[in-house]
Amino acid sequence: MNSPLNRIKFKDVALGQRFFDPISAEYFVKQSADLAAMVTGIGDGTIPDEFELDDVVGVES
Repeated sequence: MNSPLNRIKFKDVALGQRFFDPISAEYFVKQSADLAAMVTGIGDGTIPDEFELDDVVGVES
């Protein structure tokens, strides 16, 4: 069973932390203040994607 996800803003995700993006329904790892790389689905963690600071994402509790 998966852990429930806590909703937080992208700006509050720690660098290197894995999080869930409800828009794409995929997991990402935060790389910088506004970039993260997808690590599930078609993502291999190498191509950064831009996020807004106030985007709501999910992190495992």
